[in-house]
Amino acid sequence: MALLASAGLLSGCLSPGPLPDRHQPLPADWQNRGELVREPVVELASWWQVFDDPVLDRLVSRTLAQNLTLAQASQRLRATRALIRPALAQGRPQLNASGGIQHQRRLSGAQGSEAISGGTGPDPSVPGLPPSQEQRTIGYYQTGFDAAWEIDLFGRAAAAADSARASAGIAAAEARMVRVSVLAELVRCYIELRGAQQRHLLLAGALNDQEQRHALMLLRRQAGIASDAEPDRARAMAAEIAAQLPLLDQAVQQAAQRLAILGGELAIDPGLLVTAGQPNARRIALPVIPADLLRTRPDIQRAESTVAQAAAELDISVAELYPRLSLSGDILASGNLVGRPLPGPSRYATAGLSFTLPLLDWGARRAVTGAREAELAAAILGYRQTVLEGVEETENALGNLAAEQQRAADVQVQVDAAQRADRHAVLLHQRGISSLIERLDAALARRQAELTAVDSTERQGLAIVALYKAVGGGAVGAFRSGMTRTAPVR
Repeated sequence: MALLASAGLLSGCLSPGPLPDRHQPLPADWQNRGELVREPVVELASWWQVFDDPVLDRLVSRTLAQNLTLAQASQRLRATRALIRPALAQGRPQLNASGGIQHQRRLSGAQGSEAISGGTGPDPSVPGLPPSQEQRTIGYYQTGFDAAWEIDLFGRAAAAADSARASAGIAAAEARMVRVSVLAELVRCYIELRGAQQRHLLLAGALNDQEQRHALMLLRRQAGIASDAEPDRARAMAAEIAAQLPLLDQAVQQAAQRLAILGGELAIDPGLLVTAGQPNARRIALPVIPADLLRTRPDIQRAESTVAQAAAELDISVAELYPRLSLSGDILASGNLVGRPLPGPSRYATAGLSFTLPLLDWGARRAVTGAREAELAAAILGYRQTVLEGVEETENALGNLAAEQQRAADVQVQVDAAQRADRHAVLLHQRGISSLIERLDAALARRQAELTAVDSTERQGLAIVALYKAVGGGAVGAFRSGMTRTAPVR
């Protein structure tokens, strides 16, 4: 007891050294927010609804229900949560039951002094038993209960439970990260699928116009009003357009196949192969500020749980420097089954107090404590770095989205002008003022402008995906029941 009291007095001398500051200052708002308002258009957890596309909504629902990567993450989370209970059990009394039956039969030979005296004396194994009644078969049983309880004086068991909770927190954050990545990949593939379909549609029309232009150039050359090079140039341009169509078909097929795999299926949904309009978010908002990233980004939550786990492991290593105090006891009962090797039924009850005091380990436990301090310091610095990277990613996504929105506005001006010019060329051709070649040239210019608009719409959609992924969209509300209490950082 004196040793235990001395160890308790020394506890203040074994506290960890100074650790890095965990707090990471954050700006009040985004520098590149621009005109994005904070009022949410849709909930952040269902950010893909800003595209207002029922097909996309259906794909997301199917993927969340059937995606195998999400199912794996869910099972890993389930496994880590299950390991919390064994960690909690370390600080609680343990009760075990035991029992056994033993049967012994002597096959040959005399027993004890019988072998020396020739069987004329009594059986020494059973007092008072005459030689003629020597027991060749004996049997007995033994059963009972034993209990043990390690008294958690220095917090080792509590720290082990905190470590298990933090491990479950890491798994929950990783499951959220998987959900964010899967949803972002799904929406990205869908945007690229619709973009490829629109390009194919426009290029098919451009190919038709270019083939008409080639035919007219052949007629002009036959009439002697065009050079031999003009039909060849028209033919080369038609071939260039035709060469892009198979690549777009392949892109559509690959995107549709990827969407099927994300949904946990092999067969492609035939409806996805039907050309449809591009998803285009007319109005978006950013309902979070930099400080909200601590709540919405799963990688920050994982880094926070990593800090809690490192702190718990440090507490465990510190507790290993102190004695372990345990209470134990058992109740045993035994008796005969066959023969009389024992005087009769017996019952025993024992109880005890034991402790283990580390005296000399050549600094091994101290070294482990120093290593755990360094790991905790690294985890704190990693947490701050993750926060900074989250802010950086979001700022870059905001800047990219603003640039794509400005580009989309400029491209729309180009498309409007090209469409007006095409309509004017059609009108002039109908009135016999301009030639068919001039009308076809205006149509080709319009289609080229529309192709640029398709590219701009796709890039803007991908920028929206990157923004919502940067702020942890899709993770809010996911695996909510998996939120765990984390250990304090000392």
